[in-house]
Amino acid sequence: MFSTVNGQFSRGPTHSSLSLMGVLWMIVLTVGLLGSHCEGAISCKNENGDNVDWFILYKKPDAFHYVYTDSTDQNLKENNKVKPVNHQAGVLAHTLKPYFERLSDFEFVAYNDQPPKGKEEKEKKTVSSTYGHSKGVVMMDTTNVVWLLHSTPNFPAGDESNNFYPDSGKKYAQIFMCVTLKSEHSAQIAQHLKGINAYIFKKHKYDKLKDSSQELRKRPYHKDLSSAGSQKFTHFVKQISKKRDPKEGDLYVAIADTLRSNLYIQTWNSDPENTYTTKDGRDLSNIDSVETAAGSWSHGCDHSKWCVSDSKDWMCVGDSNREPSQFKRPGGALCINSKDVADAFRKIITKDSSMEPPLKKPKTG
Repeated sequence: MFSTVNGQFSRGPTHSSLSLMGVLWMIVLTVGLLGSHCEGAISCKNENGDNVDWFILYKKPDAFHYVYTDSTDQNLKENNKVKPVNHQAGVLAHTLKPYFERLSDFEFVAYNDQPPKGKEEKEKKTVSSTYGHSKGVVMMDTTNVVWLLHSTPNFPAGDESNNFYPDSGKKYAQIFMCVTLKSEHSAQIAQHLKGINAYIFKKHKYDKLKDSSQELRKRPYHKDLSSAGSQKFTHFVKQISKKRDPKEGDLYVAIADTLRSNLYIQTWNSDPENTYTTKDGRDLSNIDSVETAAGSWSHGCDHSKWCVSDSKDWMCVGDSNREPSQFKRPGGALCINSKDVADAFRKIITKDSSMEPPLKKPKTG
């Protein structure tokens, strides 16, 4: 093909040059697509940034170190101390990377009844007790949902990997549970957030993670969930008791009777001497202390909320404490059905006279 330049004929691009340009463009497009594919769908992450189906992280008090278990190794081990819980290349930072980046095909909600102070706020916001004592982050892309439940006030504190963990989160023991789910579970999680009346303090897009139904499902209820890796979970939404009656308002009564199991329970300010028997004959016993690979600590410095069956393959992370003021509030829990996880958490419970069967004479309900 020819064209004229300054009155002279010149040869345009040849067939060979067009082919070379085409090949170069194909390489550029292929690299771009491969890069997009390598990034992949969102997922819970380990401290190396690798995808895991789920994890549980239990931080020790007065430190940023923790014990950890996940879908690839269900032993409860001490973490690599080079990457504490607040590390910008650690488990939580890797998992929350989509939260920091806020990509176009991504949405999230962050909920916490003890939210961090906003940039324009002079004082921290006081949240009504009509909201659940619930804390978590739910992130969603076109393929997966990542649900991170936890017990830490003011979390996430910031929007970047170097400021997301609050300084106030160091003092007490805290727990985190993360599960990777397929995106079709988004409506179920949205319904759970509505049932616990989660206080949402930050959101991005927030379309599929919002329950737009007009009616609130009758509490209490529970429903099974299957992770992206086919691990069985069950989530619970508890009843509200205006009379502060534990038979109705204690989250762990509902869990024990549903799972048909006695429970060992860790919550804030729980009294180890206060045992309780449900109407179905399930014994609830508060944990006095734990002994983990990262150290030992008592319930008085532990802000986490979790429970484990005394004999069945269930371990749960909840949002409610076992005290009357919380019986009148909504709340819930996510439980994993895993023998290895249940065994691991039973093993860290420090046995004393109140924990050894038979239990001390309980209060009945």
